[in-house]
Amino acid sequence: MNRETSIYLDLVRFIAAVFVFLTHASRQQSSGGLLWQINYGREAVDVFFVLSGFVIGHVVETRERSALGYAVARAARLYSVALPAVVITFVLDRIGQLLRPELYVGWCCDSLGGRAWEYLGSLVFLNEIWSHHTPPGSALPYWSLGFEVWYYVVFGLAFFAPRPWNLIAAALVMVAVGPGIAVLFPLWLLGFYCYRLSTRRLPGRRTGAALCAGALIAFFAYEHEAYRYGELYSAFALSEERLHDYAQDYIVGGLFSLHLIGFCAVSAWLAPLLARCERPIRWIAGATFTLYLFHVPLIEAVVALAPWPADTWPTRLLVFIGVPLLVLALAELTERRKAAWRRAILALLMIGGIGEAGALARSR
Repeated sequence: MNRETSIYLDLVRFIAAVFVFLTHASRQQSSGGLLWQINYGREAVDVFFVLSGFVIGHVVETRERSALGYAVARAARLYSVALPAVVITFVLDRIGQLLRPELYVGWCCDSLGGRAWEYLGSLVFLNEIWSHHTPPGSALPYWSLGFEVWYYVVFGLAFFAPRPWNLIAAALVMVAVGPGIAVLFPLWLLGFYCYRLSTRRLPGRRTGAALCAGALIAFFAYEHEAYRYGELYSAFALSEERLHDYAQDYIVGGLFSLHLIGFCAVSAWLAPLLARCERPIRWIAGATFTLYLFHVPLIEAVVALAPWPADTWPTRLLVFIGVPLLVLALAELTERRKAAWRRAILALLMIGGIGEAGALARSR
């Protein structure tokens, strides 16, 4: 992956997280429905799945050459944000429910603080297996980790485990987590194979430009007519409605994959512009995961604490400006510290007697 593509992926990742944020910030109970027209949260998650597969294709080919290295990197990336998110969500939800319980009833937390097993299960990413949907408290976007973590596991087994047991083990894990998760795994794999294609057989620049621009145009034209019956995490079914939804997810993922391939083909054209913007893009992208996991609990707590109704401008400013500022502060303590998490995980593995962990620590 060249430098300009890496910068662009960081930008896309952050923009996708912003769309998820706006989707939830624009709810009636959060801001009186301000900007309700911006409702691309589901499409953003489709993009995240493809992006995730693309990035994993890059790291296993360039940096994470062993199963241990792959597992430690994924754990550090995930737990640097997921663990604080679960803890802070629990605290914020209790404060918000004490002040404004009506903000939480009926969609996330009918009992004070939620059930403990929802939080504990989320920490080991069992919150979505077999079509269960139990995110920790108000942290609605956390559901996608219950999908993506198992994609990491299945891919890691298939890629690193010895043959023929690698595919058998991967298949058994996928069966164990259920069809609701399995049905979207090809969308994640699409990103992985996009990376492979981008390093082996790119189209020419003219074709790439047509793919890059044409896929975006097709996406917005399609979204103008798209209608969805359920959510990505809705229970798996072979009903007409669910098959319709799955088809739309694959249309969005497919169009984004074409856009990615096209961008890789023309990335050199945009290299000077992206190089000038690299520093701010890298910095803001360093808060993407934190924005994604923390924004709903923060929004609900801010609305609960605010002395004004949700549809007034003081509360809206707190939601649309105050929450992102809080996210940037939290990112300094979470995902921007993932290197420290990696060192801590390696230290624990060394204490546990895993010799390869010491070699891996010395190699970084």
